[in-house]
Amino acid sequence: MKNSNFILFLVTTAVLFSCSPKKEGDWDDNIELSRKEIQFSASENSVILNTGKEGWWITQVSLNGNSDYEQTENSDGEFFINEDEFLVERRSAKELYIEMSQNTTASERILIIGLQSGNYFDAVTITQSAK
Repeated sequence: MKNSNFILFLVTTAVLFSCSPKKEGDWDDNIELSRKEIQFSASENSVILNTGKEGWWITQVSLNGNSDYEQTENSDGEFFINEDEFLVERRSAKELYIEMSQNTTASERILIIGLQSGNYFDAVTITQSAK
């Protein structure tokens, strides 16, 4: 009887420790964005975001659902995306500069910038008020 109770205890302990809420392949935050939600007025605005870690890259930039933008390298070898409505520039390994031109439309604009480092994904969302 003692052996069966001990075996039951071992099996229960193994099951409890093998079941964790973290899925295999999940990574902890290895970007450490300084802000994830930003509100701009309709005027021209800019913001500098910092990251606590290096090694991240942009996976997506979309403005109001449109995500067909081309990245270019700046003179420092970092990337930027320059459109009429916005500029997104990685200025250093830990700095992301975002600028939005004045919103002259009657609709708010939503700019989403997706970042990735390894198997960790994050994003910053900028909402710019309508005129």
